[in-house]
Amino acid sequence: MKFSILLLFILTSCSPKYVQEVPSDTKTKFGFEISQPNQAVYFVENEKIEMKRDRTFEHEKIANELYNSFGPARDDFYIGKTNARDFKFNVNNKTYYIAVESLSQRTAMILFDGAHKPIIEFNPKKYRKLILKMKK
Repeated sequence: MKFSILLLFILTSCSPKYVQEVPSDTKTKFGFEISQPNQAVYFVENEKIEMKRDRTFEHEKIANELYNSFGPARDDFYIGKTNARDFKFNVNNKTYYIAVESLSQRTAMILFDGAHKPIIEFNPKKYRKLILKMKK
């Protein structure tokens, strides 16, 4: 079971250009810092990228449905939409940094399972499946 979750995260993990390993003292400018064992799901938008309204609407609709299914946030699990510009994740003596403005698409889900490098998913149809795998 744990192997399949690890394999899922390896196969879906995003390009190094989005998730960078950084020194632990790196500061966020306008964002969040999450450390293991906490889990988080953030729905974000890179407002510098233009997109048709229907694509943005699909992301927002699915994000709202998932928030209603899994929310509200708890101390060890957060799910929600944010306008944060950057994120820092601490896991296994490594620190990962994501800048939303570096994402190649306007909408995305950032998922952190509290045990592995965070992943970024751009396809809203995959959001629920990834969250369910993380919550097992």
